[in-house]
Amino acid sequence: MSFHEKSQWAYAFAAFVTAAVYFAWLGTQLGDTPAADIDYRGALLWTIGISMVIHALGTGFVRGATPKGEDKPDLRDRDVNRRGDALSFYVFSALAAGPLVLALVDAPMFWVANVLFAAFAFTAVFGVVAKSVLYRKGF
Repeated sequence: MSFHEKSQWAYAFAAFVTAAVYFAWLGTQLGDTPAADIDYRGALLWTIGISMVIHALGTGFVRGATPKGEDKPDLRDRDVNRRGDALSFYVFSALAAGPLVLALVDAPMFWVANVLFAAFAFTAVFGVVAKSVLYRKGF
């Protein structure tokens, strides 16, 4: 597994775990509190920040475990990254329709923000899976 593939899995881990914890917390809040009364902003920002830190630490760990010079992308890494990012763009573009529609019908900002965050989190994990398939199966 190349350095870049391992780094992508660190990204998927960070995105999946932090989003899962956030949505688990949000689910418990929704059980007791109306959506309009949930102070989700701080938790959402902390979730994004913690995800970035976990990804940075994971990538640093992978870089430290990778022999010197083997962390440089080759042509295959660049192609996989380009195609995986293109697939992720298409998926996110489709998923972004949800928050857009919610905003257009003046839904509460709680729902717009959380559906948008769910789209980001899903796309992050989808992108890593897509790139892994491209690494394994080719183009």
